[in-house]
Amino acid sequence: MAKLENVANELAKRFILAKDKKYTLNRIIYDMNYLVYSDTKEPLTYQAKLVIFKHIFDIVAGREKLPLKDGGYLEPDFTDIVLFFERRSSILKHLKSGVKKQAELN
Repeated sequence: MAKLENVANELAKRFILAKDKKYTLNRIIYDMNYLVYSDTKEPLTYQAKLVIFKHIFDIVAGREKLPLKDGGYLEPDFTDIVLFFERRSSILKHLKSGVKKQAELN
């Protein structure tokens, strides 16, 4: 579980710091669909992707803090949660369909 949280933290950080949020969100979905378990090299299950997505959503929504190395926290903007919330159902659809539907993102 800790490894999935680490992945989610990195993806949330990438999204929050991005200049082009929509592109970055599409790239995050793409990357999540290609994640594999380190021990079996099998693609992540939809349930594992949901765990990552929920953790990212909680960080972007401000429900969880994303600590920085200097001791502070990364604060998302209000527009971050609006975009993430607006695209939530589309994100989940693309995560569920996995690699097969990647071309539809862009």
